[in-house]
Amino acid sequence: MTFINGQPTLPPGDYGPVPTMLSALLLQARVGGLDGALLATSQFYQTDYTKPILFISAGSYFEDQAAGKHLLGEQWGMMNETGDWPGQPWLWLYTFWYQIKPFSTSGNADALIWGIMLVLTAALILVPFIPGVRSIPRWLPVYRLIWRDYYRHLEGRR
Repeated sequence: MTFINGQPTLPPGDYGPVPTMLSALLLQARVGGLDGALLATSQFYQTDYTKPILFISAGSYFEDQAAGKHLLGEQWGMMNETGDWPGQPWLWLYTFWYQIKPFSTSGNADALIWGIMLVLTAALILVPFIPGVRSIPRWLPVYRLIWRDYYRHLEGRR
């Protein structure tokens, strides 16, 4: 197919409705409606990009792009988001463990990391009950630097 004066032109042959369909799609794309037509759903938030990806998936360009961003579905883990975003920022601590050995090479990494996160979460929850650890803010009054304006105002009222 070639484009002459902005219109798709095919060599002579019996292509059925293909030239008409391509002309209509090209016109829809030029006015900015093709993306909206492919993404239209009945949901308020649109997060399913299956139709646009299937529409433009001919060739290997998009497959190479997906492979470069680890989106082929061959890898498992806590998160796998589209685009250049790593996913939910609050899951960074989980995904951190997948980057270091032995977890990056373990077939049982999910269970191991889940166990580590269970221990870390329990330690964080128990901080107020551990006698030496709960006294650290009194020994290192960093809070006074953060709230210095408040304490300056409080001392001025006395």
